[in-house]
Amino acid sequence: MDKAWKAFERRTARRMGVERIPVTGIDRAGADFENALFCVQCKLRRGMPSYLRKWLDGICGVAKAKDRIGIVVWREPGRGKSDGDAVVLVKWSDWVQLHGDVVESEDR
Repeated sequence: MDKAWKAFERRTARRMGVERIPVTGIDRAGADFENALFCVQCKLRRGMPSYLRKWLDGICGVAKAKDRIGIVVWREPGRGKSDGDAVVLVKWSDWVQLHGDVVESEDR
């Protein structure tokens, strides 16, 4: 039986229409799975920073009332940091709504 993190990687990959890349060393190059457009690394961890969750929940509430999708764009301040290095945070269900569910999943 898969560990929870590995099962999460498998489910997520299958929803993108691909299979999880096994950990074999150099072949994987850090990606849990890939498709024609993305190299994806999944994380199943406790303790998402509470401020990120608060921001995402907040904007998702505002967006839902307007029938839109909420996202957070977060960047560290400081010299040498560019806007292009910012991170976009979006709920998985919204990601699937935007890009489509390649295959049906039992874990919705």
